[in-house]
Amino acid sequence: MKKNFFLTLVSLMIISIVAIISVQVYWIISAWEDKEEEFSLAVSQSLNSVSVMIEEREMSDYIAAFEKLLDSVGTPNDSNFTDVFLFMDDDMTSNLTSFYAYGILEENYILNIDTKLGEESNVKDYKKVKTTTVLNNDKIFNRENKLPSSIDKLRSVERINTYDQVKYRAAFSDYSSTIPIHRRLNVQELQTLLEEEFKDKNILTYFEFGIYNNGLATKVKSNNYKEEQKGPRYETSIFTEDGKIESPYRLVVSFPEKNKFVFSSIISVAGLSILLTFFIIIVSATAIYQIIQQKKVSEMKSDFINNMSHEFKTPIATINLALDAISNAKILSTPSKVKQYVQMIREENKRMLTQVESVLLISRLEKSSAPIAFSDIDLNEAIHNAIRHVDLLVKSKKGSISTSFEASDTIFRGNLNHITNLIINLLDNSIKYSDNPPKIRITTSNTSKHLVFTIADSGIGMDLTTQKFVFEKFYREQSGNIHNIKGHGLGLSYVKKIVDLHNGSIDLFSNVGKGTTFTISFPKK
Repeated sequence: MKKNFFLTLVSLMIISIVAIISVQVYWIISAWEDKEEEFSLAVSQSLNSVSVMIEEREMSDYIAAFEKLLDSVGTPNDSNFTDVFLFMDDDMTSNLTSFYAYGILEENYILNIDTKLGEESNVKDYKKVKTTTVLNNDKIFNRENKLPSSIDKLRSVERINTYDQVKYRAAFSDYSSTIPIHRRLNVQELQTLLEEEFKDKNILTYFEFGIYNNGLATKVKSNNYKEEQKGPRYETSIFTEDGKIESPYRLVVSFPEKNKFVFSSIISVAGLSILLTFFIIIVSATAIYQIIQQKKVSEMKSDFINNMSHEFKTPIATINLALDAISNAKILSTPSKVKQYVQMIREENKRMLTQVESVLLISRLEKSSAPIAFSDIDLNEAIHNAIRHVDLLVKSKKGSISTSFEASDTIFRGNLNHITNLIINLLDNSIKYSDNPPKIRITTSNTSKHLVFTIADSGIGMDLTTQKFVFEKFYREQSGNIHNIKGHGLGLSYVKKIVDLHNGSIDLFSNVGKGTTFTISFPKK
């Protein structure tokens, strides 16, 4: 994967994630604002409805009391008709004509008692009167002459509604303005009306209310209402006087838990949105991580191929040189030289075979689901076998391997072949990463539950970055020329795999220029 393409792909994925998060945040904010607007509109409508209902109730109470007062006075001082309305209806099927007459009866009362309606003692009342006259069209008659007689026969009297409301309201407005607000309005009534209206609008949250007169608080308020009440405040006018635009009285309602209520109304959808967004982020982050890892593995594989090519190139070249030498007549005549070159070919061939086996061994361990065969093995035996495999190589570099077997119990469950290869890989690592003649020390010891052995060298060591990745497959410390040290990046990965399969642990301690120590522990039998 090309670097530019990789960076572009990762950048686009990150931008997509940020865009998704931004859209979700915008949606949640918009949903919150919409719910707040919906809440405010519902509250305003409820307050207006309550204000109208209270005014209508008060007006109805006044009309009832007013009519009761007039009834107690008796006959009016004088009366007259106003606003007479006439119309007729012909019924062709029955050959009948119906005359309808409607009028307003104005009655003037002289009251000699305190009505609390002002200084005047004259009070007017209004009633609706009506009559119906049915005429036979077969008889000769003058319809116009019949109309006055229909008016004279107005006899049915009943209360009017809309008209009464208008004329009574004007009279009551002056009277009601002199009454204190706490006498006009009951707190419990206001509480009940607000609760019912809020319930109808699905506003199911705690609230407090109060009535203000020209900006000053009155006695009409809920039990826990304060002038500096927490939460948003909503208000509407109440008891507007006749002929005036604004009322001195304001009904104020506060919602201390408004934000909590609004949030609860969107939490389900917002929670789902957040959950899906989080899921998308996790999936995207995982994908980006996998892409990075694949790129890293790809780079490691490329390095591995280069290293393997170098590792094979050197022994192949050595073998070719040895074969050319043997083909020389002078060399063939010298058995010692022939033996030397044959031994050289054998060693180089063995080295290539060891590298191939290491690769195949790692591959089999990763692909095989079947567990490796375990038996009782002796750690000391495995160490000795491993030393024999590298002894000649150590001596060729004028190095040495020392041992200190302090463990009394050296038997544990494991696979002898894999444990031996594990130790060989560690020893080979110490040999390769030593600028000077390698000095290696192997020690064993026992703990209460584990069998422990260490392999320490005085080689070049490794930095902290290398220590973090040294057990990863295909990883190899690169200093200067990547081919300056023989190796293919599989040895320590194989070691870690074998340790894990034996339920053991491996620790690494290293200082640059001072050497490296590997500590491996296995559970006792």
